[in-house]
Amino acid sequence: MGSLKIGKMIMRSLGRKPATLMYPVIPREWKERTRGHISIDMGTCILCGICGKKCPTDAITVDRDAKTWSIKRMQCIQCSCCVEVCPKKCLVNEATYTTPAVYKIVDTFEKPDNPEADSAGGSLKCDDTCVFCGICAKKCPQAAITVVREDKKWEVDDDKCTRCGLCIEGCPKKSLKIE
Repeated sequence: MGSLKIGKMIMRSLGRKPATLMYPVIPREWKERTRGHISIDMGTCILCGICGKKCPTDAITVDRDAKTWSIKRMQCIQCSCCVEVCPKKCLVNEATYTTPAVYKIVDTFEKPDNPEADSAGGSLKCDDTCVFCGICAKKCPQAAITVVREDKKWEVDDDKCTRCGLCIEGCPKKSLKIE
């Protein structure tokens, strides 16, 4: 009786497609909205840290002094929040997954030393149309801008400023520019 059931199951299976993929031989086809893993283009990254601040799981760490960007792969939930808030669009959610491992993976990327690019960033300037509203200071993720409305005083700390451009986008009078 048992061999009859097994024979019946074998005959049914012969006419069907396999239930699993032949993975290494036939690569997987990724669907359009697949979320895989976050990758970064360190050449365009300005290490502003906005991605790390917006990450809901604190999987991203940005160290401006060491010029490194790190992601804890097993802590990342692939929500793409960091991709959406990046002012330089250097983050991408690729449709491939992190290779499984028996330990927690932390990928660290270093910014290549390019003194010409560092000095070519320019400095943030404000022109005479400024009304000292302070919106630029509120938009700055690094708290590099100080506005004292009573004294009509505007200052930027060039060491803190990453030149991400968020203050320029937020300025209602379009008084800010990077020179």
